[in-house]
Amino acid sequence: MNPMLDPFRPLVRFVAERFTGGSMGWARIFIAVFAAPVLMTAATLYFAATDLVYVLRSEVATGTAVQVYEWEGETIFDRGTINYEPVFTYLDNGEERRASVGSSHSSFQMSEGETAEIRYLPGSRGNVRMNTWQGLWFMPVALAGFAVAFWVIAIALWVLLRLLFHRKDAA
Repeated sequence: MNPMLDPFRPLVRFVAERFTGGSMGWARIFIAVFAAPVLMTAATLYFAATDLVYVLRSEVATGTAVQVYEWEGETIFDRGTINYEPVFTYLDNGEERRASVGSSHSSFQMSEGETAEIRYLPGSRGNVRMNTWQGLWFMPVALAGFAVAFWVIAIALWVLLRLLFHRKDAA
């Protein structure tokens, strides 16, 4: 077969040699079953790395809430709760700046005039982040939870498929 028509052949061969006892058919099934957990794990690591870089490059400041947007949650995770997105003023090298957190969460509830610890990139006019675990690490933690669930489902599905169809392969 033309390698241009099957660019995944090296991956299938690698999986067949390492995980499926040389069976190319089982290797393709293995890849299909474990693609989602691998991709979700990669997304988790990407978001954790970007958040870590943000924490390392950012500075802490005290922000004063000058405006707070609020709306009712619309997803299955926050339906029925009110989410808040504060807009802060803060000092960056003596210059007053104004920025939003760029995301909302029910734990970001504040009143105008309240202060909170925020993180910002010096010299940037972009969004700031609340210096809390929700403000900094919520996305990687949520994705890690999904990744774990995907791994559990994929492993259970793989075991089930092998139990159901292994005897047919041996015959």
